[in-house]
Amino acid sequence: MIDKEKLVTAKVWIEKLANGINPLNDKVVNEDDIINNVHISRCLFYVSELLDEIKAGRKAERRRRKAFFLPSKDAANIQISAPNGIANFIKLVNGNIPSDMRPLTASQILRWLRKEGILQEVSKEDGHKTNLPTEKGNSLGINIEVQQNSDGLEYQRVVYSVDAQRFLLNNIESIALN
Repeated sequence: MIDKEKLVTAKVWIEKLANGINPLNDKVVNEDDIINNVHISRCLFYVSELLDEIKAGRKAERRRRKAFFLPSKDAANIQISAPNGIANFIKLVNGNIPSDMRPLTASQILRWLRKEGILQEVSKEDGHKTNLPTEKGNSLGINIEVQQNSDGLEYQRVVYSVDAQRFLLNNIESIALN
C-alpha cells in the first residue's frame, strides 16, 4: 500500500531538488552542485511527473473497485477459531475477498450493530465516544474485557466470541449495504 503522506513529501522534495533547492533547509544550493546538472534536474522533474501519475492512478484504482460483497456460501467458509476484536474480524473477512473489491470497514459493522440495538454509543469520562454491547449484544457473545496496555493502564476492549463473529458473517450482506 502506498503511504500518501510519504508520496506527497517525496514529490515536494524532488521538485525542490530539481529546482536547485535543498529540501532540508530550503536554501538555494551552489551553482556548481551536482543537483544543478541539467540532466539530473530533468531526471528529477521526470520522477516528479511519475509520482503525480502514481497518485492519480491510485485514486482511479480506488474508484474502480467493486463494492464489497461476500456471498453467504463464501462467508460460511471463513474459519473462526477464537474470540476477536472488531479489527481482527475485519482482517479475517477482508482476507477472503478479491483485491479489486472495496474492503469491509469497521464503521459499516459498528453502524449496523448500533442500528440493530446490539451496540450502543456511549461517552467516556475523557469525552471520547465508544461502542459497548447492549443486553442483546451480550446475549450474542459480544462482551467487554478489561485488559492492560504496555504501560500497565487498564482499558476496556469489546470482544466478539466465535458465535458473535459467525452472527456477523451470517448478516454480512445486510452489513455491507449499511
